[in-house]
Amino acid sequence: MLWIVLLLACGPAASDSADTGMTDTTVIPTPKTTLVMVFDTMGFTNAESETVAPGFDLDGVVSEDGDESTCGHGDYTAPDGTPGIDNQLATIVPLFELVGLTAAEGLLQSIIEEGGLLMMIQLDGVDDPVNDDKVSLLFRTGFGSPLLGTDGKVLAGQTFTLHSESPDSLAEDASITDGVLHAGPFTARIPLLVFGMKYELTLHNTRIRATMTEDGGMVDGLLGGSVAIDELYAIGETAAKDDPSVLTGIQAVVSGAGDMARDEDGQCQEISGTFAISAVSAFFFPEENSN
Repeated sequence: MLWIVLLLACGPAASDSADTGMTDTTVIPTPKTTLVMVFDTMGFTNAESETVAPGFDLDGVVSEDGDESTCGHGDYTAPDGTPGIDNQLATIVPLFELVGLTAAEGLLQSIIEEGGLLMMIQLDGVDDPVNDDKVSLLFRTGFGSPLLGTDGKVLAGQTFTLHSESPDSLAEDASITDGVLHAGPFTARIPLLVFGMKYELTLHNTRIRATMTEDGGMVDGLLGGSVAIDELYAIGETAAKDDPSVLTGIQAVVSGAGDMARDEDGQCQEISGTFAISAVSAFFFPEENSN
């Protein structure tokens, strides 16, 4: 009789388990989300000493002064001790004052705040904002006049229209490790609108590294890559229509400063650089409503 009692007692529970098909080890997938953010600061990075500067190893080579492949320009070491940092821009930033380009950094920030440069990042496939070994990053351009806080910076949580000529540069190789976003290399096209004139820069070997914030933005960020010197001259020629000294200044600091993309004649056609960036959370209007 005992075994009949046990069978009756256990039967319904076993039947319920079979009906649901659920076990204690069932895992419910975490839904993937999309994060959008807009740059609220962008500025040049400076060398901390003759040998130390922030940035990235863009070419995978540690170059010493006199290296032919970098047209004689040696690499920096990052503040954390990482060697091979390509950031030739940090070398020439101190020369801006000498050639009358002291307003360059202030201009970068002002065009962000005036809406002429709404550089935006869209992270797709995020299932964990702290550790996610596979996300995709889309470098986009928004359009609109941002609202500013009392500190003069772009407020978080605003919605912008996707620019009709957004470059939509894709970095498939992106990840988040211990709350730090890593992306690149990829090619980023950066449209600029300054004083009503349109420019476009192509940033080669682009890298991004930044600490994610709990509210969907990023801080302590770096944006690095290399730019063709001819493109910088082209911008100077356009700006010279209003101020001839701009082209003269660019030519003075950039000439001979190239350290990437060495050609058959031994001339480096690109210059490496790194910008300090931060961003706040944002949204896009549905693309079908964008202009």
